[in-house]
Amino acid sequence: MPNITDINWTQIINTIIQMYLQNITICVLWPTEGDFTLINDVLASCGVINIYTPKLNSSFDKNLIDYEKLQQKFECDGLFYNDLTVKLTISIENSHCESFLVFESDILPFIESFKNASRYSEWRSKRNHFIFATSKEVQEFITEEEIFFKDQPHILVVFAQPTNPNIFELKTNKFNGPNRSEASSLIFLDRFHAVNNSFEFNQNLFPDKIRNLQGREVIVAGFDYHPYFVIKYVQEQNNSYDLAFGSSDEGRVQIDGTETRAILTMCEILNCTVLIDSSEANDWGEVYANLSGDASLGMVAKGTAEISVGAMYSWDDMYLRLDMSTYLVRTGVTCLVPAPKLLATWLLPLQPFQLTLWLAVLAYLCLEWLSLSLTHRCESWFHSNKNLTWMESIVYGFVTTLKSFISQMDSGYVRSQTMRVLLFTCFLNNLIITSIYDGGLASILTIPSYGEAADTVHKMLSHKLQWVANSEAWVSTIRKSDDPLLNGILENFFIYPDETIEELAVSAADYGFTLERLPFGHFAIGNYLTSDSIDSMKIMQEDLYNQYSVAFVSRCWPLLSQFDDLLYWWHSAGLDKYWEWRVVADNMNMQKQKQLEASIYSYREDIGPVKLAMSNFVGILMIWLIGILISLGAFVYELLRGCGNRIYRKRIRKVTTRK
Repeated sequence: MPNITDINWTQIINTIIQMYLQNITICVLWPTEGDFTLINDVLASCGVINIYTPKLNSSFDKNLIDYEKLQQKFECDGLFYNDLTVKLTISIENSHCESFLVFESDILPFIESFKNASRYSEWRSKRNHFIFATSKEVQEFITEEEIFFKDQPHILVVFAQPTNPNIFELKTNKFNGPNRSEASSLIFLDRFHAVNNSFEFNQNLFPDKIRNLQGREVIVAGFDYHPYFVIKYVQEQNNSYDLAFGSSDEGRVQIDGTETRAILTMCEILNCTVLIDSSEANDWGEVYANLSGDASLGMVAKGTAEISVGAMYSWDDMYLRLDMSTYLVRTGVTCLVPAPKLLATWLLPLQPFQLTLWLAVLAYLCLEWLSLSLTHRCESWFHSNKNLTWMESIVYGFVTTLKSFISQMDSGYVRSQTMRVLLFTCFLNNLIITSIYDGGLASILTIPSYGEAADTVHKMLSHKLQWVANSEAWVSTIRKSDDPLLNGILENFFIYPDETIEELAVSAADYGFTLERLPFGHFAIGNYLTSDSIDSMKIMQEDLYNQYSVAFVSRCWPLLSQFDDLLYWWHSAGLDKYWEWRVVADNMNMQKQKQLEASIYSYREDIGPVKLAMSNFVGILMIWLIGILISLGAFVYELLRGCGNRIYRKRIRKVTTRK
């Protein structure tokens, strides 16, 4: 094996950079031994971040970035780090390093630190390249960092020949293939001769391994949530396997879904195999600040899955800890709310007229009262010998007005022509008003009237409607909203298990139940809402909020660029609409879909004429009861007053007799 100090890395490394790594930023971990420099042409065409591993501590004070603040953040979040991790995080996040050149003994520490730094940095790259220059046995690196060599497609190992330091072998990791255990093995690419500055075979040192993945497995974390992710365990006509079942035949599965189809299509193009892992994927889940997590997203964070789909919204905090694709589906979160109830209240007699019309009728009756009182007073002056008081005229006008309003006339004799004309006019006007009122009341009693449904965000808040879901994921997008309406309805939001939600729905309780409105007329609805329970509810007219669903993937996932490109033409070709209709038709209950679509016109009772019941006369009976009570009170008052008068008259007679 040659002495490390005798190896001249300058020629081959500069040649590789000039050929493959132009116009990008390169992080160089400078070797402590050996001869290496970057020529001026490379420095002019690339951004270079110099990292000297023995002097990391002393170099921090020269950084423009507040590295102490970054260290405090790592400690606060409970993240493991060292000086190299901090340096790489700063370089990636602020200088946008996308290529990395590492020598000899720094290779293993770099790989370990890069795996952390690539997850800690808010900025991320889809085209990382790695050049590892070494004279040692490469298998040592692969054994200790096997996962890294399995998951990164653009790795170039420059190996100095043991017998001749002027000859370098160039190797890359296999990456593709059906057996992931072989993905980290190295493949010979070419040989470089420093004497004449030439490659022996002129091979591409960074071949496109993704164009044909040769059956490489893509592991998807997800749970059965129609129509986004459909899982059916079948022994025949299966197209995937669930790793949660180990090697059992029970893990054979047929997967489908509006979002799953995009992954299946990608693997048809790139020749990869889709596997699912439902071992922990019982919910959308969450990734925490220390990069641990649970459920589907937690599996991606822990590396047991590469991608997770199934109505994953573009949550900001998840993007900071994972990576995500371009949008898959535009979806709106809405609610099934209780359908309007039939109105049968004591206010029913007031409903034929609007408030303004009632005020106009009241003003007319007051005018009629005043006119009759004045006319009666004048009549007593000119046509009667009786000396009537103003109070008697006012009482007469009031009583006559009420009688005329209910089509009853006064039995008294009217002498003046003026009073006769006025009474006729009042009777005619009152007859018209009462006829209109009778017609309006009859229509209300014949055709049922319904109350107001909480089918908008504003109405949900004013009705203080409690609404439920089975996960915090339904509302995590609006938790930090500044909208007072959304904050108001969140106070009435509750999380229950599916069984409890089903019980609430079946019992027709006054709750709202979350569901998703898909972009092409369908709905994503949980199994806890049955056809019978939907009959007593209606869907909201508007969405609580809308979001774009994405696929969350692990940081530095090598297929993300290809997946994003697929999604661009996926939407352009209209495949999102086609697969929504196809998946819903194949896997969902169409009766429910039609019920939901028709529920916007839903009421608790059938629309149309109904038989009248006592509930329809509550308001009228209330008026009758009030009249009876007033009459009874007046009768009791008259009895008491009569008794008092008799007692008073007896006392007067006794006093007179004694005198």
